[in-house]
Amino acid sequence: MLAVVPSATLFGLEGRPIRVEVDVAPGLPGFTVVGLADTAVQEARERVRGAIRNAGFTFPPRRLTVNLAPAELRKTGASLDLAIAMGILLGSEQVRAGPAAVAFIGELGLDGEVRPVPGILPMAAALAERGIERVVLAAAAVDEARLVGGIDAIGAATLAEAASIVRRRRPRRPPVAMPRVTIADRGDANVRQVPVTGIAVPDLREVRGQAGARRALEIALAGGHGLLMTGPPGVGKTLLARTIPGLLPPLDDAAALSVSIVASAAGEGPITELRRQPPFRAPHHTLSYAAMVGGGSTLSPGEITRAHDGVLFLDELAEFDRDVLEALRQPLEEGRIVIARAGRVMTFPARFQLIAAMNPCPCGFAGSYPEDRCRCTIAEVDRYGRRVSGPLRDRIDLWVSMPRMPSATLISGHDPEDSATVGARIGAARARAAADRGRVNGRLCGRSLRRACRLSDQASRRIADLAEAELASGRGTERLLRVARTIADLDGATGVDVPHIEEAAWYRSPILKHAALAS
Repeated sequence: MLAVVPSATLFGLEGRPIRVEVDVAPGLPGFTVVGLADTAVQEARERVRGAIRNAGFTFPPRRLTVNLAPAELRKTGASLDLAIAMGILLGSEQVRAGPAAVAFIGELGLDGEVRPVPGILPMAAALAERGIERVVLAAAAVDEARLVGGIDAIGAATLAEAASIVRRRRPRRPPVAMPRVTIADRGDANVRQVPVTGIAVPDLREVRGQAGARRALEIALAGGHGLLMTGPPGVGKTLLARTIPGLLPPLDDAAALSVSIVASAAGEGPITELRRQPPFRAPHHTLSYAAMVGGGSTLSPGEITRAHDGVLFLDELAEFDRDVLEALRQPLEEGRIVIARAGRVMTFPARFQLIAAMNPCPCGFAGSYPEDRCRCTIAEVDRYGRRVSGPLRDRIDLWVSMPRMPSATLISGHDPEDSATVGARIGAARARAAADRGRVNGRLCGRSLRRACRLSDQASRRIADLAEAELASGRGTERLLRVARTIADLDGATGVDVPHIEEAAWYRSPILKHAALAS
């Protein structure tokens, strides 16, 4: 007998509906799976066989052929286990289904336990688009599936429980209305501060001194700009970066759904509600190229995609492999990464904000007091700095040096502003940019950037002089304008004036800092 069971698999960040066709025919016992299945799907034969027996059913001693359609689409992971088992039970007439189509998603244990799999959210969305209204999956994944409007998600702890759900034809639960959006480029119109849960986030008041670096971080987060912090060990570079989750405003519905889809596909579940907190990723400098950009046999998202609509923090920037750092150049400009593998091409979203920190030399003390503390040669210092290429440096909007603070400042200095105060200013600046330009300033370019700046003749001449002093490229000049526009937003100014340009130049490069001081 032939049984057809709807299911789904994960392809990158997308869910793909799959028809699991099971033919239970007379003949010598055998179990064949066809339809471009990877190793995990092929191994489902043994998991399904054990689960059916240990759930109290009989594994039919017949010729079983399982076809996974469409045949040209590669199937990965263990999400089809439950559907294959239900197809065998339906085909051998041990279970009789009702007239309504029911999809099954889940991995099976040998004892018949139904386990959650990565990507429930995009897979449930793909089934809903195909008109499937009911889906049976692991009980732990029900809340995640219910984030998709139009889906009646039913939890099952075991294969036997899944079979009983089909038998009793459970009434359909009214669907929850949720926004149906895709991952795309959006503006940031959030102004409300939200608490950070699940991780320990230091308050900004813990960073004592370092007024220039604190101001640079505020500008960077308000405009979505890249930031590079340099300085000797222990001056607070990492601590300052760790305060970022407490400074960023919450995501809107569209961005929250995008972030939740990425988290679901990356296996960061269980996801019980849309993730409103912007992601903050801080990978170790030993990670591989594939771990950064994504890929592998299952085309899983990398760190730059998992930081989409959030922040990617790279501590010890110069210690990362050169090819890993160079892979950031295109995503920083385009907001996406295209991964091509044999017969497959996947585009991942990667619109992230880069925050980085590094030492000035291998020992970390070049240029610090006392001067004789650094034992590196000039060639070693130069070689260490060249680990970060010029094109990548040109894509970073703000550079700030963090010197060692006097002990008196750290122990008895006045308490600086806390995260709530600075976060409110960041949210207000982002809201102002979203209302006027539809996006954060870090994403402006060309005529839209010049129109947003509203430069006076004096400001235009000053920006030209500073760009010539640095011999800046067109990209570098635009980045200087973007930072100046963000500083104007923090000041509540309609247009960019000379003081805003001067401050932006201060954070752009040592050459521009000198030119700004000379004015």
